[in-house]
Amino acid sequence: MPQFLLVHDVLEYPETQEEWITMWRELRARSSGEAQWLSSFYEPASRKMYCQWEASDSETIMACLTNDVMEKAPVTDTSEIVMFDVAWLDDDA
Repeated sequence: MPQFLLVHDVLEYPETQEEWITMWRELRARSSGEAQWLSSFYEPASRKMYCQWEASDSETIMACLTNDVMEKAPVTDTSEIVMFDVAWLDDDA
């Protein structure tokens, strides 16, 4: 299945760690089945978040994002990517 990278501009942060966790749990609950949220990275200097997803298309991913998420962290770019895992280099044979 294709993988995608979404870039978000983080405009508003949750105030507490619990709010972050609640928001992420809600997103994860919506991201099962057709769209799978795999990982995220945050770059504080630019206030950008990079989220890796697996889905048949980007529209399926966007359907997982609520208006609240899009207001706090709008998606500014979506790209289909190919993941290279450096663990593939570890060959014991």
